[in-house]
Amino acid sequence: MSPSPGTEVASRIRRGFQLFVHVGDLPRARRATDVILLLVSLIGVALVGVIAVPEPGFSRAVTQFLVALPDALVGMWQVVADLPVIWALVVLAATFVRGRLKIGRDMLLAIAVGVVSWLLLARIVNGSWPDVAIVLDDVRPPPVFPSARLAIASALLITASPHLVRPARRLGAALITLGAVATVALASASITGAIAAVLTGAAAAALVHLAVGSSAGRPSLDVVRAALADMNVEISALGVASRQRAGHFAVDAMGAGGESLVVRLYGRDAYDSALVSTIWRTIWLREPGSPFGFGRLRQVEHQGLLTLLAAQAGIDTDAVVTAGATSTGDAVLVLRRTGEPLVEPDRFTTTTVRSTAAASNDASRFGPVFGDDGARRVGEMWKLVADLHGAGIAHGQLDEDHLVMVDDRLGLLDFEAATVAPTRAQLCADEAQMFVTTLGLAGRQVAIDGVLADRSTEQIEGLLPYLQPTALTVDQRTMMKVLDLDLDQLRTDVATAAGVESPGLVQLRRFSVGSVLRIALPALAVVILISALAGFDLAEFVDSLQDVIVWLVVVGFVVAQLPRVAQAVSTLGASPIPLPLGPVYALQLAISYVNLAIPTAAARIAVNVRFFQRQGVSPSAAVATGALDGVSGFIVQTILLGSLLLFSSLSLDVDIGEPASAAVRVVTIVAAVVAGAFLVIVAVPRLRRYVFAAVRRTAAEAFGVLRGLRSPRRLAMLFGGNLMAELLFAFALGLLVQAFGYPLPLHELLFINMSVSLLAGLVPVPGGIGVTEGGLVFGLTSFGVSQEAAFAAVILYRLATFYTPPIWGFFSLRWLERKRYL
Repeated sequence: MSPSPGTEVASRIRRGFQLFVHVGDLPRARRATDVILLLVSLIGVALVGVIAVPEPGFSRAVTQFLVALPDALVGMWQVVADLPVIWALVVLAATFVRGRLKIGRDMLLAIAVGVVSWLLLARIVNGSWPDVAIVLDDVRPPPVFPSARLAIASALLITASPHLVRPARRLGAALITLGAVATVALASASITGAIAAVLTGAAAAALVHLAVGSSAGRPSLDVVRAALADMNVEISALGVASRQRAGHFAVDAMGAGGESLVVRLYGRDAYDSALVSTIWRTIWLREPGSPFGFGRLRQVEHQGLLTLLAAQAGIDTDAVVTAGATSTGDAVLVLRRTGEPLVEPDRFTTTTVRSTAAASNDASRFGPVFGDDGARRVGEMWKLVADLHGAGIAHGQLDEDHLVMVDDRLGLLDFEAATVAPTRAQLCADEAQMFVTTLGLAGRQVAIDGVLADRSTEQIEGLLPYLQPTALTVDQRTMMKVLDLDLDQLRTDVATAAGVESPGLVQLRRFSVGSVLRIALPALAVVILISALAGFDLAEFVDSLQDVIVWLVVVGFVVAQLPRVAQAVSTLGASPIPLPLGPVYALQLAISYVNLAIPTAAARIAVNVRFFQRQGVSPSAAVATGALDGVSGFIVQTILLGSLLLFSSLSLDVDIGEPASAAVRVVTIVAAVVAGAFLVIVAVPRLRRYVFAAVRRTAAEAFGVLRGLRSPRRLAMLFGGNLMAELLFAFALGLLVQAFGYPLPLHELLFINMSVSLLAGLVPVPGGIGVTEGGLVFGLTSFGVSQEAAFAAVILYRLATFYTPPIWGFFSLRWLERKRYL
């Protein structure tokens, strides 16, 4: 029964004055986005704290401009500066008035955490504890770092943000921004003090969310009912779907005629569809099923279009009833359900499968679904793939939860992750997913027989490299664990049955005592070498360690861990296929461990090749990708160093003598060996055919990698990532040098770091151990840093950038191996 016009108007009025997303407390969770917010806030606070004293020139200029505005605006600035606090108190009071006590508790916790964070930051930067009464004072000079009122208001509003409707969230963000400007205009805080206050509040809110969890901001059924009424969809029943996926709210409904409907609402107020959450799922994880775009309406349009195209291709799937946006800004897709689920929902999800041992006790639940009819059904499943790909569509989530039975035919649902004009990698990933699905539904032997019957030899060869965990959905990975299936063995079995060569994976080698000695001995040598330098005073060195600014050392250590993120972005730009940022970042950390444990180029190449093979990339293309990444880094270093030499007073004083002559002799010998090997290959026909075929194949794959650089996005990631890595390395070195009382400008730090990096790359010493330390000490002393301070700063810098990352790298390597990325 449709609501009366009066009831509908009243409902709209209530929604217009709505503050909280839901009338009651929803289930909470600790979210990865809060970890991101915390890390970004802490890094931002550290960076702002470093430059806060003395106040930078740009900050003074902006402050003087705002303070110079007419005095008539002072009253307005006072009001604007109070607005964040007033709105925060209004939200806090509303939590108790409307019975949202848990949200009120969170906000009170945020006040406590925010005050403690403000006190600690003020103590570290200013060198003394601030006056707590400042929090209650009016906004007036002198400037305070950071602004206490702004920090606490920010902590309150950001803590409540996940539970508020989107207009309230936006209002809070706008008031925090305006309050920061007003605080600076009233000379109550500098630009750096205002920024530090907001970041402190964000960090406090993130800590509270991680401690007690936060809501996803899921809309209520009343909101869904009103949205359907806006779109003229009549329903007789409505209920929350048993399974919810991040990014939208799924509702099961019954139409006025008794038909089964599926409603997907991408809520305006839903916190898990916010930009940061979407970026986390799409870029960092890049799981199958990640949202196609960032806009709510765009996701609805995409899924509706792909569903219509699939139906047009003759695939049994849901019928699109309507799609669009409501007057409240929610994007809605309504589908008429086709067929019945093929299997019990969530048969292999982690929420229902507690452990492999427990699952094995219920073979009927987790065993094959198809009986004697398995071969025919597997053939239908492969026909679904052929029809889908023939229509130019890749699904992206071909697991058993997306299959339905329609009048004794198999159908396919949910095209949220589908795409038109798919790449070869996306098509092969679809086939790999379908093969794994046939394993769970029909059993091992029937699945292998099915792929042999329906796929050509060439198609099977293309499919095998994609039988990797990264190509599978989350549910399929759980299924593989429950059924105790080994993908590596499965890949070998399929290759043997098809009579093709199984794509081998590069073997990794563990560290040995010898490799540790190769690290330790050069490190000891560099200490002895630098200690023997003329003018080095051990007593002054010990005194310099006692006078070090500890918090700058801590910040320097934190910044020194960030270049690996930038290097991961560069690798994404070099990669011929889209990759998730998270595992690629873990790869960079793992390589830092390999550099220390097995300090050879072959070991690093082996790790890279294995990683890319797990993504379905051939070994030749993997090597080309790594080479492209390395060459781009060399180009960035060369351009930066050349620019500094051309446009600054810096110069390289290089003495060309016997070392250069020795290098020429080495190059001559190497060239002679290469020429001799080439003549042997040309002279032996069988060897010539084998080598030339391998070279042509490798060159073709390498050019395929290079062709992808026509994309401006990939070029920006490739060179931008390397540029950011160089800047972060130089910044970390500068922080550690400044901790000993020797501030150096960024261009000098870049010059020192890149010059030494290029030199260390030419010397055949693993990890540049000894060469890098000696070169950095020489460079720093050349710019006026005492030998004792330079030695201490360089040891800390190398500890932070070369010797500490392998600690995280060891665990990253284990994680990559456990998740089958290696």
